[in-house]
Amino acid sequence: MLNDWKAEADDNPITEINITPLTDVMLVLLIIFMVTATFFIAEPVMKVSLPPAVTSIRDSEAADEITVTVNQLGNFFVDGRLVQPADLVEVLMNTARKLPNARKIVVIRADKKAAYGSIIWVMDAARLVGLRNVSLTTEEVDGKDASKRLNIYEPTKLKER
Repeated sequence: MLNDWKAEADDNPITEINITPLTDVMLVLLIIFMVTATFFIAEPVMKVSLPPAVTSIRDSEAADEITVTVNQLGNFFVDGRLVQPADLVEVLMNTARKLPNARKIVVIRADKKAAYGSIIWVMDAARLVGLRNVSLTTEEVDGKDASKRLNIYEPTKLKER
């Protein structure tokens, strides 16, 4: 009688798909994606050499940021996209319209060798659009190394400028 049951089972084709292994693999992939995706959030799009500042602080209030990067050649990048100086006002306006938060901040990441006029150009463009909150990004300097890394506080350096 036991042999009859095995014979019946072999004759019928399998019509069901077991999705348990597939579900397990998908959940593992989802967990891996979620863990690795958190490492890429705070990474800046473009590498620039930021000027140092001892008093650099981060505003912790929730706001939507529009990041404008100015490299040492004077090129403008809005949220990682290259923008011509003549188009900066229009691009800032379109980017600001897409952000839902009422408090919008323009964060300027300028290379320490970028021309001062380029930074002023970005600030003027932001104000023309109506974006009054402008922030400059700097490299945070430890208080212990401040005198070594920031020579601008030495009286002899102040006289030379």
